[in-house]
Amino acid sequence: MKLLGGRKKQIEEIKPVPARRQGRQNESFRIGRTIAGEAFSDERKNKLERLKERKKTKRKNVTVVFGVIVLVILVAIVIGHYVADIIAEEEAKRYVAPKPEPTVDISDENADTEISPRVKEFVARLEDDAQSEGYQVDHVILPLNKVREIHIFIKEREEYYKMTIDRSSAVQAEDMARMIRYLDKKKVRATYVDLRVEGKAFYK
Repeated sequence: MKLLGGRKKQIEEIKPVPARRQGRQNESFRIGRTIAGEAFSDERKNKLERLKERKKTKRKNVTVVFGVIVLVILVAIVIGHYVADIIAEEEAKRYVAPKPEPTVDISDENADTEISPRVKEFVARLEDDAQSEGYQVDHVILPLNKVREIHIFIKEREEYYKMTIDRSSAVQAEDMARMIRYLDKKKVRATYVDLRVEGKAFYK
């Protein structure tokens, strides 16, 4: 009887779980697995979103760095041009253009004096100005005891022209060309033409 009773206990212990309870267990397992899967899916989405955000941030950082580099280069170029202009201006200020030298003979009737650089520069400029008017200076004489007066002789002309170094050589060259045309038109043979006074010309 004890054995039988013991068997009954064992039989009762290994009795199969009712189908309803198995279904509940399976359903609970499925629910747990679904929850775990959703949690994993959410975590994966979060990771992907974080990766995307990192990539966006990285791209923004790269864009910002590139923009800063470009800006620095442009600023450096502008500053370089500005500094180069300043240096060029300073060099231009320090540069002294060489004074023109006359190519014609200058005779000084004041034998004891040296021909001044101002006279030489005037004669050199007058050579260019006369040539631009179509005439060529032959030679120049500095008259005795005349500090600012010079006598200009033109090639193939009999008369000479009295000029002053106090007036522009270009203006006096224009006056000379105008007087040459006047003398030729009137067929006047003059010994000299005085151009020292602005706006007036005298001939003899």
